[in-house]
Amino acid sequence: MLATGCASIGGMDFDKPGIELLGLEPMPSQGMEARFLVRLRIVNPNPIPLEIQGMAYDVFIRDSKVLSGVSNKGLKVNAYSESVAELEVAAGMFGSLALIRDLISNPAEESLPYRLNAKLSRKGFGGTLRVSREGQLDLGTR
Repeated sequence: MLATGCASIGGMDFDKPGIELLGLEPMPSQGMEARFLVRLRIVNPNPIPLEIQGMAYDVFIRDSKVLSGVSNKGLKVNAYSESVAELEVAAGMFGSLALIRDLISNPAEESLPYRLNAKLSRKGFGGTLRVSREGQLDLGTR
């Protein structure tokens, strides 16, 4: 019975979850390190719940890695559902300086391109999922 159950799970059509950057909010800094609260929407397009036990993520803006972080907070995304994760991240000094230099020489008017890379560790025997998302950060300067 156990072997049959595992075989049916392995044969299931499983799609990678979707991930979207919803927002960045500044937090009190710690020493020389700028900190932000990142809000991510995680979408589960599968008929089974997605139980995440931890994640690692990087945010690139204009190809400069400016934010990175990890979280061991559990998150359950029900089948065919979505959840919002709020995570603290640190701004990398070198990537931030490169972005500032780029923005000075080539200012953004309405939005900035971003890329989000995340590694999601699933609870139990689920393994690890790697997901990416690209989009635009609206600067609200209209």
